[in-house]
Amino acid sequence: MQTKKQKAAEARKRVTEEMKHRSGPSGGVPKALQERIFDPKEVKGSVNLVQRRLQRAFSVLSDILANQAFAFADASMSVLCRRQVDEAMSSIEFSNEQRRILFDNHRQHVEVARQVEDRLSAVRRCLSSLRTNAPAPHRM
Repeated sequence: MQTKKQKAAEARKRVTEEMKHRSGPSGGVPKALQERIFDPKEVKGSVNLVQRRLQRAFSVLSDILANQAFAFADASMSVLCRRQVDEAMSSIEFSNEQRRILFDNHRQHVEVARQVEDRLSAVRRCLSSLRTNAPAPHRM
């Protein structure tokens, strides 16, 4: 099982790798736009093509950003809530009466567990005795 330090180091490494991957060179200008020679007469046709490509790119980008924002918010809330629960659990202090009741309940559970173990042991002894003393099966 990993310790918190190991998990944190692994998470930092993953984030660093992801940042390197995302900050690297992008695909650049699409091939359909790379080879185009600007001709003022074709501006109207080119504008529509460029506009559609830009809209598609911004749509993809907005989806990615929305997913990342949601993931970040979800992870942040999870960590914050877990921390608050951990702090609340560690700050619980029982009164002497509550400690006595917990101790009594624990003692009762230990006794019940011992009785169950004794019964299981007796059942196993009976089963073993039955197996060793059972008559051989009849064959026809």
